[in-house]
Amino acid sequence: MESQIHITAEHDQIRRELKEIRDLPTLPAVFVRVIKALRNPNTSVKDIAAVVETDQAITMKILRLINSSFYGISRSVDSVHQAIVLLGANTLKNVVISASVFKALGGSGKDRIFNREAFWQHSIGCGMIARYLGNRTGHGREEEGFIAGIIHDIGKVVLDQYFHDKLALVAEQVKTKNISFYQAEREVIGISHAEIGAFLAETWSLPEKLVDVIAHHHHPGTPGQNGALTALVAVSDMLARRYGVGSGGDDLIPQIEAATWTQVGVNPGQIDAWDEGLKAEIEKGKELLEVLTS
Repeated sequence: MESQIHITAEHDQIRRELKEIRDLPTLPAVFVRVIKALRNPNTSVKDIAAVVETDQAITMKILRLINSSFYGISRSVDSVHQAIVLLGANTLKNVVISASVFKALGGSGKDRIFNREAFWQHSIGCGMIARYLGNRTGHGREEEGFIAGIIHDIGKVVLDQYFHDKLALVAEQVKTKNISFYQAEREVIGISHAEIGAFLAETWSLPEKLVDVIAHHHHPGTPGQNGALTALVAVSDMLARRYGVGSGGDDLIPQIEAATWTQVGVNPGQIDAWDEGLKAEIEKGKELLEVLTS
């Protein structure tokens, strides 16, 4: 497992620059309103649906997602109210988060340095695998794992958008030294996409457990309250790489420590037995990606 990064002058400089970026991506206003509504026990399903429907683009994505094979609902759903009744408020929250993140950071440019299409393929693949493993282990983390898997690497998009020259140097190190993207970040700029992503997630007021996962997914053994979810994403990220789903910035497959497997509740030998199910889930993610990026 790679060691924790050290604080450097470059690290501090980038954090200062992040705080000064005036056009840092923001989540749609509907996101904040939905989260606030869901936290109020007196808010009705009708009230929550009315909040979501104030953003037509998000509403359309939600309905397309609900009616896709991803959720496997046997009948057509034509309203947000129906979607909440069928899937529950917690699932709606995660759908709103994923749709909002793609609205803020979406894009599938095929830049020579950073291919966003391949990046999102990897992110969705990680989310789908986390959802599958969460379901199979019976820990009830499938929906949390799904959204955490999708957004765990969002710091890379910020690097691409605001520190592209530094990203180019990182990519060069990855290629010439055959090291991980994460290690190259530490060597080149002294700060990683994990920290940058956590900074953005805090700015967005995402749930604390998601901030934790983004910050620590390269160190799932880091003490914290959300270690099991972080471990789930770390394993799912590794499997997405093993299955060759998109690109996480390098071609290396990280080693997963025994303690991390234990936290997830999966024996490495079980993965082979679940091979067909995992492949089917990854395939299903292609439709999901099409909806989110359209």
